[in-house]
Amino acid sequence: MSNGQQAPRIRTIHFNRKEMPARTAIVTGHDLVRVEWLEVAGNHCWFSSGTGDAKREAVPAIERIEEMCQSMH
Repeated sequence: MSNGQQAPRIRTIHFNRKEMPARTAIVTGHDLVRVEWLEVAGNHCWFSSGTGDAKREAVPAIERIEEMCQSMH
């Protein structure tokens, strides 16, 4: 990252029985962000906890997880 911060780091990923992401923990320069994926109206959606800055910083890591899982199916 340009301002000396490290990129977000994926700490853990847990998968459900369908081999889709169920929850993860992402370490950012601001805080730990916990993410949980749920089925909402037939869509696999993610919800996160943490501070606003940490959540914004975690989005690229969340997108990488989703891209990885899409390429597996």
